[in-house]
Amino acid sequence: SGAGAVPEPVVPGAGGAAPAPTGTPAPAPPPAADGTLRPGDRGPEVRALQQRLFGQGFTYVSVTGVYDDRTRRGVAQLQRDRSLTGDPEGVYGPATRRAFGLS
Repeated sequence: SGAGAVPEPVVPGAGGAAPAPTGTPAPAPPPAADGTLRPGDRGPEVRALQQRLFGQGFTYVSVTGVYDDRTRRGVAQLQRDRSLTGDPEGVYGPATRRAFGLS
């Protein structure tokens, strides 16, 4: 040590910290019993919603089966376009489903 000593580099995860766990994420909870779909949900119900949104012209919605931000934005836009107020913005609940002709 002294003048001209080079400090040791800092390595992320060093110092006894455990590395972040890897593997598959925990499954998302199933959709609500009333059929409400919200961000984070996944499965065939979400895929069907995404297909309908895409078919209605929301072409930025990807059909992945995961209720992601694009799906939330598509549902929110549908709610605005049809002046829906019965469900939280971006949540596909009973009022939005009725307006979509699925109830």
